[in-house]
Amino acid sequence: MFKSGDPRLSSRADVEIAAIVREPGLGSVGIMICDLSITGFRMRSLTRLTGEKPIFLKLPSFAALESKICWQEGDYFGCEFLKSLHPAVYSHIIAKYPSLEKIDR
Repeated sequence: MFKSGDPRLSSRADVEIAAIVREPGLGSVGIMICDLSITGFRMRSLTRLTGEKPIFLKLPSFAALESKICWQEGDYFGCEFLKSLHPAVYSHIIAKYPSLEKIDR
């Protein structure tokens, strides 16, 4: 379920996936995907990305996915896939990289 006023097109699953993004002209950067949906993802990158050009997300065992950076807050970036994931591909990724369990301490 979406929060009131939430502009997201689909729900997101919490994940922790080490991946790579490539911004043309800047080379490849290691990132961590924090959540994923059919239409996009949130990632953490310690390397600054310009967001001026599309980026290409490379998940382990998958072809590169063209995306665009929609927002940045500190080390976190919200990104949208230029072509949404097929629901079966999304389900496969979520099954391969299950949600993180949050432990209260």
